[in-house]
Amino acid sequence: MAEEDRQAAKSNGIFRDVVDSIFEPGVNRGVIVVMNCAFFALFFILVYLLIATNFNLHVCALTVLSALLFASINWFIKEATATVSKTARASNTGSSSKTKPRSASKKKKL
Repeated sequence: MAEEDRQAAKSNGIFRDVVDSIFEPGVNRGVIVVMNCAFFALFFILVYLLIATNFNLHVCALTVLSALLFASINWFIKEATATVSKTARASNTGSSSKTKPRSASKKKKL
């Protein structure tokens, strides 16, 4: 039932995802799409400024910094998502076999 609710919430649209992300931990797909669209608009404006200012050094530096920020944010989201899924997968599959029995830990304390 909870999985069906999550699927229904995902299909409501980008605006609904952004509003729902306020009340949920983490970042959902809608927030990532809106962020990427905002960066693409920024890149479009910066390319226009590069052409209009005959490749001004300051605009070039701002373009490079914006590109690096865009890449680092997307990389961080990718790594955080991979870590969360790896942790969830490890806790669901074999966490009980990796933990030591209580009796073994008591023997070490004595």
